[in-house]
Amino acid sequence: MKSSSNRFALAVTSAAWLLGATPVHAAPPAASGPREIARVDGARGNYVLWLENDDGAVDIAVMATYPQRPLVAPLFLKKHTPAEVFLALAPVRQELPAALARQSLFAMDFSAREQLQRENADALAALPTGFDSGGQSLTAGCSASFRAWTASVYGDATCGDSSQEVISTAYPSDTYCTSGCDFPLGTQDSYTCQPKLRSCDIVEGTATVVRLRASNWWNGPSFNHPGHSAHFAVSNCSGNGPVTFNRQRGASDAYAVQVPVNGMLNYVMGTPIVPGNAANFVAYGAWKKGKTASGDTYVSNSMSVEANGGTDDRVIACGDIQTAYSLQDVSSPTCHGSDISLCSGGNCTSACFYCSGGSCPTN
Repeated sequence: MKSSSNRFALAVTSAAWLLGATPVHAAPPAASGPREIARVDGARGNYVLWLENDDGAVDIAVMATYPQRPLVAPLFLKKHTPAEVFLALAPVRQELPAALARQSLFAMDFSAREQLQRENADALAALPTGFDSGGQSLTAGCSASFRAWTASVYGDATCGDSSQEVISTAYPSDTYCTSGCDFPLGTQDSYTCQPKLRSCDIVEGTATVVRLRASNWWNGPSFNHPGHSAHFAVSNCSGNGPVTFNRQRGASDAYAVQVPVNGMLNYVMGTPIVPGNAANFVAYGAWKKGKTASGDTYVSNSMSVEANGGTDDRVIACGDIQTAYSLQDVSSPTCHGSDISLCSGGNCTSACFYCSGGSCPTN
């Protein structure tokens, strides 16, 4: 067993490759807090869990083992709902659990499931390879190869980077358009747009994120901050056994998992604010709907690492707590002409556009 000496706390209180995958199963319900509603197991200890919270939101936990790829790619995880992740990973005839069925529009659409599986497989294939295959050892420390692997599984190059501030605020951005952007634009209502959307109609989203980046860390850390949603992860670089990764959101009970040496657990909790409403809706200013920085709607998010006090114990801990998300039209003035721009709700000449001449052309 590892030492359970007092942790040094980092606290912020303000500021498909299904080879080897087994059928989905659910654990008995818990009294409070995250309840396991589905699981997919892969080779070498890799797995994905879906956990339902008291408020009905579904969290996802992804365990990966160095130097293997996870079962779900971080980019796919970012772009899709928990229900869509389930459809990409679970056996094709496995029905959605009730908590996930409420999120999905195509529970039994086999072609859509196949498309999700291909998208995840393509995203996994794009992940970097060539990490040292020998793994970590009892020697203390996080190797450069292990750090790079951790960053690839987390989906952010700053995770595991020792040059990063331990706690900071970041403003990552992404784009929405009909082709060539991070996310689509108005997939469900763009047919109402006259003139039609062009690839040069671009919306940019900017998130406000409170970050934890603890690299090669001994004896801890812990991190907490209110926000709309959170993404936490712990990688166990070295030592004599597993560490305990605790997560908690709101008033629910804490959820603890053992992370073995050479293992990494990604945990995404709450309803993500990215992608925004613009991915599905663009008409009548719906593309502008984001998430305001508001304490009234925030929920507390916390993580901690225990059993990390042994002489050679070292972990990488990363966290991103999303506190706000805003969107703006960054389309080129020449996209439709200088007199035509995406409307913001109260100034719509047509379903999607403001046209200064009083009427919008059709095409």
